Amino acid sequence: MEKKITSPLGFGCMRLPQTAEGKIDWEASQKMVDYAYEKGVNYFDTAWNYHNEESELFIGAALKKYPRESFLLASKMPVFKLESREMTAEVFNRQLEKCQVEYFDNYLCHSMNRDSWQKAKDLGVVEYLKEQKATGKIKNLGFSFHDAADQLEGILDYTDWDFVQLQLNYYDVTTGDAQQLIDICNKRNLPIIVMEPIRGGFLSRCVPAAMEKINAAYGENKASALALSYVYNIPGVQVTLSGMSCMEHVVDNINTTEAPIPMDEKAKETIEAVVADIQAFKTVPCTKCAYCMPCPAGIDIPAVFTIYNDWKLFGNKFGFRNSMEKLEVKPGRCVSCGKCMNACPQRLEIPELMQTVQAEFEGLTF
Repeated sequence: MEKKITSPLGFGCMRLPQTAEGKIDWEASQKMVDYAYEKGVNYFDTAWNYHNEESELFIGAALKKYPRESFLLASKMPVFKLESREMTAEVFNRQLEKCQVEYFDNYLCHSMNRDSWQKAKDLGVVEYLKEQKATGKIKNLGFSFHDAADQLEGILDYTDWDFVQLQLNYYDVTTGDAQQLIDICNKRNLPIIVMEPIRGGFLSRCVPAAMEKINAAYGENKASALALSYVYNIPGVQVTLSGMSCMEHVVDNINTTEAPIPMDEKAKETIEAVVADIQAFKTVPCTKCAYCMPCPAGIDIPAVFTIYNDWKLFGNKFGFRNSMEKLEVKPGRCVSCGKCMNACPQRLEIPELMQTVQAEFEGLTF
């Protein structure tokens, strides 16, 4: 990668605070960006589709008052949106305009898996982006990845990449193949950028039994700090992105960055116990990224999983019923088209899960 000092903590622009109308709360978000910048955070990550295509507009305006060389900006090519080779150039140039910059420090092929990678190759996306790198409009070229280890090897063999962005957290490393992905990157001396270190906020509240263990080990409100500290300790990690949605998150993450929890035997034992407690619950590992949206049937898929997980975690049947009744479209309306499954980075069996949620809702007894 082009040599430029990056802050350990990166500001993810996918989960910014919103107004009642569902738009970005620009005032609140600007204050968060300013605070993070003043505290030394210099890496900001956005993408075409974040916040209904508003995220790039916001972060471009938010950073405009700062010297361009004082921050690093990353965005991504929405391969899933592309319909032609020509559209690749149209999207890229529009992103530069939206972000009000002449170049991206880091630029990524967004959410690569077996299918999206094939589409990227068919449309010549990498070749176009390498041309932009040659002109200086991209300083470092990489991709975000959501698939199995063998697929990662194949993409890395295709060309010379500057970095890889991976979903890493103690749950995925412990229960999935995330450690294999880390090893592959380290073997190639390829810098890693981490996304979802707190797994979409899930690890900040976990399950009741797990939270009790974290509280006993480190005090209250330390779940996020434990998750972030774990990722900071992974070899090869250059920057860790956190999708912060309020000032409290920014302050907490910066405090953790300045004084992370030591990854000693105590931390190892605590994390092992927490993972065991999480696995004992039948929750859905959704990170609320909303890549599955919009649903052709009109179902708010992330909202359904949030309601369901709260039900499984806390057992409030009245809350479950009331929340389900407020949904405009119930999960039982799923038509099993499979569009959501193809887009889901977690590879969830969403149609099947929709039927499970609906069945539990209909089976409630009082």
